Amino acid sequence: MNKLPRCIKVFKSVLNAESRQILDIPENFRRAAVLIPIIERENKWTLIFTRRTSNVSKHRGEISFPGGRFNKDLDKNLVDTALRETEEEIGIKHISVIGQINDISTISKYIVTPVIGYIVDNSEINHQTINAFEIDYMLEVPLSRLTDSEIYSQKHVSHKSGSVLDVPFFDYDGEVIWGATGRILVNFLTKINKLSSECRLNLMKRELWFETES
Repeated sequence: MNKLPRCIKVFKSVLNAESRQILDIPENFRRAAVLIPIIERENKWTLIFTRRTSNVSKHRGEISFPGGRFNKDLDKNLVDTALRETEEEIGIKHISVIGQINDISTISKYIVTPVIGYIVDNSEINHQTINAFEIDYMLEVPLSRLTDSEIYSQKHVSHKSGSVLDVPFFDYDGEVIWGATGRILVNFLTKINKLSSECRLNLMKRELWFETES
């Protein structure tokens, strides 16, 4: 396996030094995990998202991270879930796990554990090897764009239960990242903001405009 870049090692240390929120499972909820895949493009961090097809049962047509439901027959833990689902959905196998961030609860009754992984071999990123039944396409978004306040907003969204939720939205050239993925992304960016100033400014070219985890 390739050596990890210095700032990835620093980020791993930041994550390992902090505790994270692990949620209990309420009645009728299930556990799931997603991978936040980091790749390097011209020495800058980029995240990989997927656009879900209309074939899937949940969140059709939405931008998300690769991931899915915990399978007790296939997975020893939720890291296994994130890695297995990533391979199944977009065909990437060689991933160095950096850490995990806060669990979130979703309106679709999942407790989702976000796992952060570094893609060690960019040649595995092949749009021809995606699972076409579940995934329409992969979307690469530079970290520097995700930290641009001009693409970020927060909106009130009404749920069919009658509740109104404050939901983060990231509009990247017409590709809208929101909902559970948007909340996970906010938490991820908050962790990034705890990197050393050298790593942070080199990767993002700016400071974050928010500090609160979602």
